[in-house]
Amino acid sequence: MADESSHRADKAPPKTAKMLLRVLDELGLVNLYRSTLDVKVLCIQRFVRLFAYGGSTLILVSFLSTLDISDAQIGFFMTLTLIGDVLISLALTLVADSLGRRAILAMGAALMTVSGVVFGLNSNYWVLLLAAVLGVISPR
Repeated sequence: MADESSHRADKAPPKTAKMLLRVLDELGLVNLYRSTLDVKVLCIQRFVRLFAYGGSTLILVSFLSTLDISDAQIGFFMTLTLIGDVLISLALTLVADSLGRRAILAMGAALMTVSGVVFGLNSNYWVLLLAAVLGVISPR
């Protein structure tokens, strides 16, 4: 009898292993594991990019605090930045196929570059807000 129960245990994976496999499958990690190297590199690139943008948000808040900008103004700044990024991203994606995707990517890169230069050269709240809203400083 003991041999039979140990034999059955070898055939069927434990319940926790089945549950873990199901969770990994639901998260898409099983497909990611089975995917090609290109897909894995793209996923890693996206992770690094979003991690960097999250870090830059923390630095931006710290930068605005050192300029003696109030917490309410910083919150307003971040909110308008998000709204501007969403609206610009929406507008760019609506015209991307008609204008050409390379042109849209170049335009987005130019907006980000101009925004970075403005942030490097100015400390006026309203100028920085305009640069943040129009300059696409988010991962979108």
